[in-house]
Amino acid sequence: MLEEAVRDLRGRTRGEVLEPGDGGYEAARAAYNAMATGRPASILRPADLPDIIAAVRWAADSGLAIGVRGGGHSVAGHSSPDGALLIDLSRWRGATVDPAAKTADALAGSRLMDLDAATFAHGLAAPSGTFIDTGIGGLTLTGGISWLLSSEGFACDALIGAQLVTADGNVLEVDEQREPELLWGLRGGGGNFGIVTHLQYALTPVPAMFGGRLRFRGGALRDAILRTFEVEASAPDELVLAIVAWRAEDGSPAISVNVGWRGDPEGGTAAIRALADHPACYETDLKAMSWLQQQSLYQPIPFGLRQYWKGHLVGRLDETLADALIAFASEETNESFALVELIHGKAHRIPEAWAAFGGRAAVANVTALAIWRDPADDEAEIAWARRFADRISPLSLRGGGYLNYPELDQTAGRVAAAYPPDSWARLQRLKRRLDPTNRFRFNANIPPADA
Repeated sequence: MLEEAVRDLRGRTRGEVLEPGDGGYEAARAAYNAMATGRPASILRPADLPDIIAAVRWAADSGLAIGVRGGGHSVAGHSSPDGALLIDLSRWRGATVDPAAKTADALAGSRLMDLDAATFAHGLAAPSGTFIDTGIGGLTLTGGISWLLSSEGFACDALIGAQLVTADGNVLEVDEQREPELLWGLRGGGGNFGIVTHLQYALTPVPAMFGGRLRFRGGALRDAILRTFEVEASAPDELVLAIVAWRAEDGSPAISVNVGWRGDPEGGTAAIRALADHPACYETDLKAMSWLQQQSLYQPIPFGLRQYWKGHLVGRLDETLADALIAFASEETNESFALVELIHGKAHRIPEAWAAFGGRAAVANVTALAIWRDPADDEAEIAWARRFADRISPLSLRGGGYLNYPELDQTAGRVAAAYPPDSWARLQRLKRRLDPTNRFRFNANIPPADA
């Protein structure tokens, strides 16, 4: 029966259609996270918008749920939906810029590097993310933490429009005039409401950046972490900081404070002097750099590794977090590390009414990223990440994490806890209007409100 249905899909569309057993299927369905083993019933790489419309209607006729892949970086495996139709937009890449209006229109399969290259040519940038190979779609729709976080807000805050295909195959042009409620929902509600094919961003001029890393270790490491929290507490909007904690080769804990300063080196140097002069700081590589160089500060995590991430959006920074970072960075792991993305400035000042994103009040996103290669290490690595998340849970805003960094076994309760109750109820009502049968459920899922 399914084979006949897939033949029907091929007849309705011009793009490439793959099903299990086809050459290329295994490579196409492979997930970023090797722990995610979902096998889509069929995969469509659409040639154009009519292909997407036809595929959505075909899935309804066939009784299939729908998953969407942009960049494919879902650690939870949402980009490889088991038993569903996967609409693979990963080849839909590119962005156009209107320099006079300071806006960009990007195809939903674009990576950060595509958007950055297009905007940088005009001296502009969009707040987006920090790993240049990440897809812009899922990242923007679920938050988006970048080196412009403190001065511009989250990536979703810069979203000013979108094109979306609904569960019944209709096309909506979304902006403040035509679909204001849906635009609010897309700013943090993820892929719950349909297939986003284009995203429009408000851009900002970006002068030279100043950034790099300060590395710390030794007996004063705890004090260095607390000093970083102090610097963050009074940091200007130009400064973005992140802490990475890991186990050094000699078995001791170490941290890196990663720096992005929007402006001249003199201002950046002054802003972080208390860190650079700390006795535990043993190495720095801070320098003036372009926006594109700043965006390349992090090396992408390769596809195909085994991963389990878990953490919290936290409401305070204190000794509990400092001690957890040191304790867990002291444990023997493979390629795992803990990440603290600090949040202040405009990210806090944008009104809750602007976006559905639920982490506005958080002072940091804190996540354990367990990364390894050998299946024999599955139990130990997953346990490491879970124990870290449990230890910092007293700091959590509502018990929820940052939905762009989902755990493989994410629960419905954890998703709901990522939003304030009023926003959650509003999102459920929006879901009921646009996807009442929850066909778009391979995501941080928002179930439709009861009728």
